[in-house]
Amino acid sequence: MKKAGYIHLIKRKSGIFLNFFNLGFIQISNIAVQLLLFPIILRIIGIESFGLVTVINAYSLMMGVLVNYGTNQSGIKDIALVKTDITQLSKLFFTIYQTRILLFLLSILVILFLYAIDLPNIKYVLFAIPIILAETINPIFFFTGIEKLTLYNTANLLAKISSACMIIFLFNPAAGAWWVNFYLGMGNLVLYAIVLLYAIRKYQLEWQPIAKDGMRKILKENSFLISNNITVHLQQSFFLFVLQGFSTPLILGAYSILDKIMASVRMMIVAFTYAIYPNVAIQYEANQNSWIQYKKQVNQWLAVFFLLFAVGLFFGSELIVQLLTGTNNELAETYIKTAALVPFFMALNTLNMVELLIKNQYKGLFYCSGFLLLVALIVGSLFIKNMQPIQFGLYTLLIEIAALAITSFYIKKIS
Repeated sequence: MKKAGYIHLIKRKSGIFLNFFNLGFIQISNIAVQLLLFPIILRIIGIESFGLVTVINAYSLMMGVLVNYGTNQSGIKDIALVKTDITQLSKLFFTIYQTRILLFLLSILVILFLYAIDLPNIKYVLFAIPIILAETINPIFFFTGIEKLTLYNTANLLAKISSACMIIFLFNPAAGAWWVNFYLGMGNLVLYAIVLLYAIRKYQLEWQPIAKDGMRKILKENSFLISNNITVHLQQSFFLFVLQGFSTPLILGAYSILDKIMASVRMMIVAFTYAIYPNVAIQYEANQNSWIQYKKQVNQWLAVFFLLFAVGLFFGSELIVQLLTGTNNELAETYIKTAALVPFFMALNTLNMVELLIKNQYKGLFYCSGFLLLVALIVGSLFIKNMQPIQFGLYTLLIEIAALAITSFYIKKIS
């Protein structure tokens, strides 16, 4: 094969740029809907309740990560490799869902146990079950693997709009703030179910008997991947969880605003990752030597874009907070300014994660994430004990810098 450069190779032989347009445009729309929804929720339930709703939402999403057991990542590559073989595609598809359903049922048992022992705020968790179930049936791995993303992303956008409409027209503040996460989950649950049934019918996927061997294989092979995903989620949400118990509702609410903004940016970066991953995985197998040049070129573009983005966050922090909350909140503004460079380091690290995935370095991912979680635990504890609340935004920045340093060091070590 001639060395045409990674970008030209992928552009010529695949639909990567169409993938990126589909994921990018619709994902940005999803983020826009989410950002528009924040001020609505904040105005309805107030910044103090918003902090608790955000924490429970993070807990529920972590349960969703556990339930899909890394199949949103490994499934993309596996689907891409068998997408022309209906028999193998059906087996893989239903084995993934059988594994997810088993883990979902186990998670429900855990929640019921917590309810039985009367855990504080357990009602918030019960009403967030639709979020977990939505992640259980989320078919993004399938549509990304077959490179048919327009329908899925349109449904994802409609799900966000549906959730927004339910909160606006059905939510009653007197009924309890726990209904917010219920409506956020129901929008995704209904639309994901529709798209899932469409995929089964459209692509003639045949129901497969419960495949114990296949499920056992997923549970074994994805063990490091799920451990990585859980540790990644914890390192992102650990400080939020700690603030729930060691700070005031106003501090938690202000930090939750920063957390939601960074989560939205992460969604955009994940969209980019999903857009390139199937094709990069295939092309890497064909021509591994061009990866370094491709990574360098893409990182240059990411660096320029997210440096400009950081400037916008820093100087626009006051306007951002006013748009989201309808009021001035100096603490939230300070957090945003302090963490303005976080998206820059997130973006530079995204191709490191892709490289580890295409090299099947699941164990390496686990080691990197495990070490980063340890850093997060230590730094978070030191911040709570020694730092003033106005400095808490630095935690997010330090963790992202550490993430980039750790993965870069590991990749250099194995290269």
